[in-house]
Amino acid sequence: MTVPAPTPTSLSQRALQDFRQGRFSDAAEGFRAAREAYAQAGDLPAAAEAANNQGVALLQAGRPQEARRAVEGTLDVFERAGDPARAAQAVGNLASAADACGDPEVAERLYQAAVERFAALGDGAAQAIVLNSLSQLQLKRGRPLEALTTMQTGLEHKPRRSLRDRWLQRLLRLPSRLLRG
Repeated sequence: MTVPAPTPTSLSQRALQDFRQGRFSDAAEGFRAAREAYAQAGDLPAAAEAANNQGVALLQAGRPQEARRAVEGTLDVFERAGDPARAAQAVGNLASAADACGDPEVAERLYQAAVERFAALGDGAAQAIVLNSLSQLQLKRGRPLEALTTMQTGLEHKPRRSLRDRWLQRLLRLPSRLLRG
């Protein structure tokens, strides 16, 4: 009796399970296999989605250069497919990879582009996540006031703010009041 070959979907599901269990290298390998299987089946958007997932897993595994290579080209696939939500996510993933690779100028430009794309989609939750990443990058680059403003904007875009978020938002307003007054 022969065992049937795994489907692209089953490969993705297994990789997602590995990711959730913190096995990031295994997840990256699983998403790579899924990407190839989807590509062989002619489903390029699903292959690009698997590549994006592979990139996230590789970042978590501490392999930023590989992550960057994995996500390159995914934006073009999503744009050709007319999928603005996944295109915005691809831009965010490219930004994260550039940031992790130590390319802050490119990362900042891509984070800004991702923020604009998510804003156009009305996706405040994703916009808030990207703004938080952008704020961290601005802080690393020695621009604390800009980072503060970006973080504050990110909190404003969160659809649901926890008590901690509301407290942080009030706290972040204090420096801007001090500067004005």
